[in-house]
Amino acid sequence: MIALIRFTASQGKGIILLLASSLFSAVLAVALTFLIGQVVGAVPGVGSASLSTFAWLSAALVAVFALTSVQPVLQDLVTLRTIYDLEQATHARIVGPLLDSTHISHLESREVQDRVSRAQGIGSFGVSTGIESMGGLVNARLTAVGSAAVLAVSFSWVAAVILLASNFLLEWYSARLLRAESDQLDDLTEEQRRYAYLFDLPMGAAAKEVRVFGLSSWFVDRYLRVWTDAMTPLWEERRKAVFPTLLIYGIHLAVMAGIAVVIGRQAASGELSLTVATTALVAMLSLGMSVDGHSASRLRRGLEALDAVESLPGLVAKANGPRLMGTATRTEPADESEPLVRFDGVWFKYPESGASADYILRDLDLSLHSGEALALVGVNGAGKSTLVKLMAGMYRPIKGRILIQGVDLSELGEPGIHAWQDRIAPIPQDFIRLPFSMTENIVFNSRAGVHDPDQQLREATKLAGIAKLIGTLPHGAETVLAKTLEGGVDLSGGEWQRVALARALYSLRNGASVLVLDEPAAALDVRGEADMVDRYLELTAGATSMIISHRFSVVRGADRICVLEDGRIAEAGTHEELLKSEGRYATMFRRQAERYAQGAEHA
Repeated sequence: MIALIRFTASQGKGIILLLASSLFSAVLAVALTFLIGQVVGAVPGVGSASLSTFAWLSAALVAVFALTSVQPVLQDLVTLRTIYDLEQATHARIVGPLLDSTHISHLESREVQDRVSRAQGIGSFGVSTGIESMGGLVNARLTAVGSAAVLAVSFSWVAAVILLASNFLLEWYSARLLRAESDQLDDLTEEQRRYAYLFDLPMGAAAKEVRVFGLSSWFVDRYLRVWTDAMTPLWEERRKAVFPTLLIYGIHLAVMAGIAVVIGRQAASGELSLTVATTALVAMLSLGMSVDGHSASRLRRGLEALDAVESLPGLVAKANGPRLMGTATRTEPADESEPLVRFDGVWFKYPESGASADYILRDLDLSLHSGEALALVGVNGAGKSTLVKLMAGMYRPIKGRILIQGVDLSELGEPGIHAWQDRIAPIPQDFIRLPFSMTENIVFNSRAGVHDPDQQLREATKLAGIAKLIGTLPHGAETVLAKTLEGGVDLSGGEWQRVALARALYSLRNGASVLVLDEPAAALDVRGEADMVDRYLELTAGATSMIISHRFSVVRGADRICVLEDGRIAEAGTHEELLKSEGRYATMFRRQAERYAQGAEHA
C-alpha cells in the first residue's frame, strides 16, 4: 500500500485528502458508536439523565449521523479526482516505454504484451482500482481499531482482541483467495488477449468478410469456447473455495454471536448498565462488520497492476536485448564519402522466432548511395520489408553491421537513431489510417518550424495525385477520413495509398531525405500504377529512395535494381542490364509481362 500511496502522491495532493477523509470517516463511526450508547442510556424514564442532557446527546447524534451520510459523497469526489490525476500518469508510464524506444522488438514480445495487460488491469482491475478501494479499506481498518478500543474500554479487552483477530483472519483468507485468482489470471493473459481479439475482429476490420462468408456463428462459437477455456481454471479455483469460505465466515459470525450473548446476559443480570451494554453491542457490530475483504482484494489487484507498470521499462529493455540498446553518445553520422546506407555481412531473424528458425537475411551486402533511386524486388517472404526495418534501426542484425555514412547503427545512442529515423520518409505496406482530417493524416509527423506549411501541403497532395480528390470532399482537406464520425467519409484502398504517399512527400519537404516506398502501387488500379511509373523520377527527385514492389513496371525506372533471394542480393543492375543477363530478374519480369499481355488480349 505504501508503494501505491507514494506513486499517487507524486501526481498530486489527492491521496492526502483521500486518507484524511478515511480518517474522518473512522472518527465519525467511533463517535456514532459512543453516542448511540449515550442516547439510549439517557432516554427519560430509563436512565438517570435529565431531559436537556438527552436532547443535547440526541442533537449530537443527529449531527454525527448527518456527517456520516455526507462523508461518503465527499470521499467519492476526492477519490475521483485522485484517480483522474493518477490515470494520466499511469497511461504515460505504460505507453512511454513502449513508444519511446527506437526499436520494436519489445512490441513483438509475448512477455511484454502480458506485462502490458497486467499494467492496464486484468479484468479491468488497474492501478486506479487500488485507489478506489484504498479509502474504503483504510476507513474499515481504522474503524475496526477504534471500535475495538471502545469495546475493550466499555466491555472486555479479551472480546475486543478475539473479534479483531477474527476480522484479520477473514481478511487474510480473502487476500489468499485473491492471490490464487490473480495467479490464475496472470497465467491466462495470452488467452484473454485471444478472446478479446475474437470479440473485436468481427466488428472491426473483418466485419465485411465475416458477413460475406457467413462466419458470424463461427466467431461466436470460437469466442465462447476460448473464453470458457480461459475462465474454467478460475471457476474451478472458486469452486474449491466455497466450503472453506462458508467455514471461515461461519466462525466469524459465531464469534460475534457469542460476544453478543455475553453482553446480553451481563446486561440482564445488571452487571452492565444500559448505556455500557448498548455501547459495547454497537461497537461489537461495528467491529465485526468492518471486515472489507472486497476492498482488500481490489487493493491487491491495484498493487499488482502498479508492480507491472513499474517493472515494464526494465522488461522492455530486456526484450530489446543488449544488442538492441545502443549506448554510444554519437548522434550524427559523419563521413559523407561513404554510402548513405551499407549492409555489411548482415544476418538476421526475428527475436521471437526461436533458435531453430531459419535466418531471413544471410550474409547480406548492399549499399544505398546518396541521391540514388534503388529498387528491391523478390518473392514473398524474401525479407524485403525486414531489410527496411533494419535500415531504419528498428532491429539490429544478429551478425554483421549496418553503416550510416560509415557509422555503425549499433554505436549510436537513442538520440542518434532518432535523428536517423527522422531522415526517413516511409510508406510501409500497413501504413497508418487515422480517423482524423485529411490534413492531419498528411502532416501529423511534421517537424517544428515548417516553412509555408499550406503550400507544402498543396504541393505534396498534387504530386501524390489527390488534389482533385480533396476538392470533392465535403469539407475539403479538413474532412474527417472515417465514416463512423460525424461528417466523415471513407476512402478506397487506392485513395488511402495516395494519402500515404502525400504524407511521405510532405515529410521529404520538411527535413526527411530518404524516401522508402514499400509496395506503393499495391492498391492502385492500372491507371494509378501507370501514373506512378510516369512520375517516378519526379516523386524521387532530390531524395535518396528505396522502392520495393512486386510490380516490375514500377521499379524499372530506378537507377539500380537489386534482386533479393535466399536472404542475399542475387543480382543487381539497371533494368536493361538485368534483362540482358538472363538471370532471375529477367525470368520474373518476362513471366509478369506475359500475364499482363494475356490480360490485355482477353480484355
